[in-house]
Amino acid sequence: MKKVIMICALVVATVVHVQAQRQGDREINPEKMAERMTQRMDEKLDLTEEQEKQINALFLEHANSRKESQKENREEMKAAREAHQQKLEAILTPEQKEKWEAEQKEGRSQMRKKRGGRQGGGE
Repeated sequence: MKKVIMICALVVATVVHVQAQRQGDREINPEKMAERMTQRMDEKLDLTEEQEKQINALFLEHANSRKESQKENREEMKAAREAHQQKLEAILTPEQKEKWEAEQKEGRSQMRKKRGGRQGGGE
């Protein structure tokens, strides 16, 4: 029985460790991304040092602009959501608004249950 418990504990620890590593990989910075892509191209294409420098600079520029674009898009989406919410609230009566907010809250709760208890980043 002790062996079974130890095996289960080991499996759980391994799963937790792997999950933590995966989450860490998502937070890659532009420099690492550019470096990784340059390495990949160098391995496949046998680049010269000058080509490596130019390609790394190009990928770094692209990664930075992409990161900035994502940030801008998030801000635009948030502003659009808020504007939509204000327009909706202007149309609904106070009772309807209260009912709608309760429905939204319930929907978010159901979605979290489906996702396995994880919370979204929007709240």
